Amino acid sequence: MKRNLKALPLLGALFVACSSPPPSPVDEIVTANLTARGGLEAIQALQSIRATGMATASGGRIARVVQEIKRPGFYRLEFSSQGTTAVFAHDGKVGWHVAPMEGVFEPEPITPENHSEAGIDERDIEGPLVNWRAKGHTVELVGRETLQGGETDKLKVTLADGGIRYDYVDVASHQVVRSDKTEMIRGRSMQMEETYSDFREVGGLFFPHLIETHVKDRPETITIVVEKIELDPDLDDSRFRLPE
Repeated sequence: MKRNLKALPLLGALFVACSSPPPSPVDEIVTANLTARGGLEAIQALQSIRATGMATASGGRIARVVQEIKRPGFYRLEFSSQGTTAVFAHDGKVGWHVAPMEGVFEPEPITPENHSEAGIDERDIEGPLVNWRAKGHTVELVGRETLQGGETDKLKVTLADGGIRYDYVDVASHQVVRSDKTEMIRGRSMQMEETYSDFREVGGLFFPHLIETHVKDRPETITIVVEKIELDPDLDDSRFRLPE
């Protein structure tokens, strides 16, 4: 009997060692975010998405914006204004663009060194926080930061391709309300800040319907009002591939 009693502490230690570790603060924040977005199962069931809206830049310039994303890593973004349409697209392997305002009137390849409009995180229809370990990303909790809308948990997301972004998760709503990252725009490195608000439910998932983008420490802002979000539209793969 005494021998059995002496074995109890050892058994307890083994039980603790074999038990699953408690979730980390990062895991708790990410789980709350995915729940707020509509749940992991619903997010992973999404196969394609099309978002349409109007973009207004400082100075009053207006453009119609259409963003399309499709598994596994297809991306297309269109800006239409004054009778011209600019296209930034990626088929998961090759990125390309048409940019009439820059003198590019026919589709031509682009490299991340010159333009990172369709980075690995933008092409991920789920977003980088979903199964981030399996995707090869790293997520760290930087700390708490107060934004205009309230307190947020600031996450540093190091992407598998080496890119770094900072996601600010609202403590109350658990939605990502801001993302900061460095992008290559026409061969120049720029620190972009993008804020998200007016979250609405579409087909069981929640999406921001007001997006504001600006270069850090510059007054110019592009405001996008999302008018329509389509879940699982029929998008042909050819829309994302560089035309031959």
